[in-house]
Amino acid sequence: MNSAGSQPARALLLIAISHLLVSCSSEGEDDTALESATEPVSETDTDTVPISTDQTISFGTVRTIEMNGVVFASLPEAEVNADTATAQLGRLLFWDPVLSADMDTACATCHLPEFGYSDGRQRSAGTGGVGTGPERNPGQIGQVQRNAQTILNTVWNGINELGLFDTETAPMFWDSRVQGLANQALEPIRSREEMRGDNISLENIDAEILSRLSGNAEYQSLFDTAFGTSEITMAHVGQALADYQSTLVANNAPFDRWMRGDADAMSEQQLDGMAQFAQTGCADCHSGPMFSDFDTHVLGVREANGLDTPDSGDGSFAFRTPTLRQLEFTGPYFHGGQDNDLDDVVDFYDNPNNSENPNVANNQLDQDFRDLPNINNNRRNAIEAFLGALNDGDFDQSRPARVPSGLPVGGAL
Repeated sequence: MNSAGSQPARALLLIAISHLLVSCSSEGEDDTALESATEPVSETDTDTVPISTDQTISFGTVRTIEMNGVVFASLPEAEVNADTATAQLGRLLFWDPVLSADMDTACATCHLPEFGYSDGRQRSAGTGGVGTGPERNPGQIGQVQRNAQTILNTVWNGINELGLFDTETAPMFWDSRVQGLANQALEPIRSREEMRGDNISLENIDAEILSRLSGNAEYQSLFDTAFGTSEITMAHVGQALADYQSTLVANNAPFDRWMRGDADAMSEQQLDGMAQFAQTGCADCHSGPMFSDFDTHVLGVREANGLDTPDSGDGSFAFRTPTLRQLEFTGPYFHGGQDNDLDDVVDFYDNPNNSENPNVANNQLDQDFRDLPNINNNRRNAIEAFLGALNDGDFDQSRPARVPSGLPVGGAL
């Protein structure tokens, strides 16, 4: 296997940014803005470790700051090189419906740039569907059980405020049933509702996909260049998809810029919202650079529309905490797209002692959730303003003009 660019995701294992509380102010300018929004901030300097990962992504400094007993952390600064052989191959695979049994659905079908690499639907419509985003008409198989999560920044799934993360054990999907981005990338190919359909069995889908790729001269050459072998495996497919998705980052939101020293990046209301976010306990679960603890929690969210059977999540009606980044682009929200508007989401959290799911009793709800305080309008507006500071619109929205199979780019859009 070619070492150059072949496993950049694995090269990120256990990246440590030493200690906590890296100073994010510039000549004290941020202190004035902070003092108007919250209690005094404790800041100290520490060493940082710049990371290079086989020339695919170069990670810089994670900035952290303590506010009202909560440690806030920026995403790492990254210079993305999407020109590696594996990332280029992964980009083509991501947009090519050749990976679906009926060759009508690509990974990109449910992860489109214009929807923040989600699809704008409550529940996704995979194989057999026709159309784009919310206007897509499901096929005979129907909709996927859950909302399509954004793949922006998924290279950092599992990251904590220390900058520690392990890409091979990072939790994936709403129920954390799969670990690692490369493993996750293969699951939709095998899923009946997403890309497999009914015409090829689960036992035979891998062999069919590999036969197609091996029989395509262009793909054969691309895999050989990327991995240094003429044998194409599903592990290669997953790694290429993961390497491409690792280039899809949005790490320069106003919050990140403020943490790095731009005192004007966030408004006074957003700074106040940051303080309120800490005070109300939102950060108990929405923590770290991705604003997720990557744990599963029982919140008693009502069932998604149109399900024939209840969705029990990890088996106990617990679902993984989603990132709060890129919310401007990635609604609807919750695991089944239950709410289209952030106001409705905040309303849900403003009534934490009453389960909305008939399968979840009030005493089964997570205690941290039940302890959330009431949210008045001023607090609501400030928190929502802060959530707006977690959006970065400057992410890669390009798509290839063609894919090696010759099929429509992105599938039946």
